[in-house]
Amino acid sequence: MLPMAAPMAAQPAAPKKVATVEGITEYRLDNGLRVVLFPDPTKSTITVNVTYMVGSRHEDYGETGMAHLLEHLLFMGSKNHPDIKKELQDHGTRPNGTTWYDRTNYFETFEATDENLAWALSMEADRMVNSFIAKKDLDSEMTVVRNEMEAGENSPPRVLLQRVLATAFEWHNYGKLTIGARSDVERVPIERLQAFYRHFYQPDNAMLVVAGKFDEQKTLALIQKTFGAIPKPQRQLRRTYTVEPPQDGERLVTVRRVGDVQYVGAAWHIPPG
Repeated sequence: MLPMAAPMAAQPAAPKKVATVEGITEYRLDNGLRVVLFPDPTKSTITVNVTYMVGSRHEDYGETGMAHLLEHLLFMGSKNHPDIKKELQDHGTRPNGTTWYDRTNYFETFEATDENLAWALSMEADRMVNSFIAKKDLDSEMTVVRNEMEAGENSPPRVLLQRVLATAFEWHNYGKLTIGARSDVERVPIERLQAFYRHFYQPDNAMLVVAGKFDEQKTLALIQKTFGAIPKPQRQLRRTYTVEPPQDGERLVTVRRVGDVQYVGAAWHIPPG
């Protein structure tokens, strides 16, 4: 009698081509990740950018600044890349990340070699779902975040922007600065940061862009090997349902502080989309 063969695990489907426009091609992985490839043989470098469709507008009450804090913590290491800052330096690049209302992104530009590209894709895929998000790292980064806050508190245009946004939006999170309130940032429980990370940092809520000098088919195979191995999440993404009421008249805010610097700002609501 022949032994029964163990059933083979289902392999993720090959990346699906969505569209090509002027040499830029979009693909979709089985787990929901959007991939945009922009090969340019005239360049000597490659840029890898991962954008997550989550920002400060997705924060709940008491969570202001959480999206920005996570940006910092994603440079503190992951399961298979425990020292990301050193790896970035070793590959001739540096930490790059930004947080805004609707998105958070991470990117690196490096010399166009197969080894560098393989490393970058492996690192970005690993920190998508395996970042440490540890209490000790939160404590160590708090000084850096406080310095950013204090710089903003002493910047006249930043102070004016905060007041203008708070006046323009009565209910929506667009009325709060992305860096958050100091009281929230200093008191946030690590468990809430971890839950925020697990919910939003998933392939179906992200877009990967690779641009520069690379072979498209080899790169697509690498992406399938690294990002394609991440399972599609079972959770349903939380959607922002707060609707800002229509503005029914002119709103004016005046900020007076000691000093000679003067600024004037104006803002308008525009249709979404």
